Amino acid sequence: MAEDSLDNFINEILTKKQLPGMTDDVKIQLVDDLKERLLDQVNRAIVNSLPDDKINEFNDFLDTQDRTEEEMQQFISNTGVEIKSITAQTMLVFRDLYLQTPEQREA
Repeated sequence: MAEDSLDNFINEILTKKQLPGMTDDVKIQLVDDLKERLLDQVNRAIVNSLPDDKINEFNDFLDTQDRTEEEMQQFISNTGVEIKSITAQTMLVFRDLYLQTPEQREA
């Protein structure tokens, strides 16, 4: 996933959230933190979408040597997992949860 598109996505969320009094330094740190959380959620959703019979194979694949992100994406794509769809869906859920007010979370 391109870093620029993630930064733009996170910045759009922060703009909609309208957090008052945020300095540039705080915003930079918040963007980094949110991006890390989002990537963790996307990766978890993708791995959770692997067919059961491919999980051990994926673990073996990761253990054999240092793998690039492209190699991992190719392996996962070859299992039939729709990476783009899962990523988009996870991003939408992330955005919706982040933009919820405390009252909406309690409902």
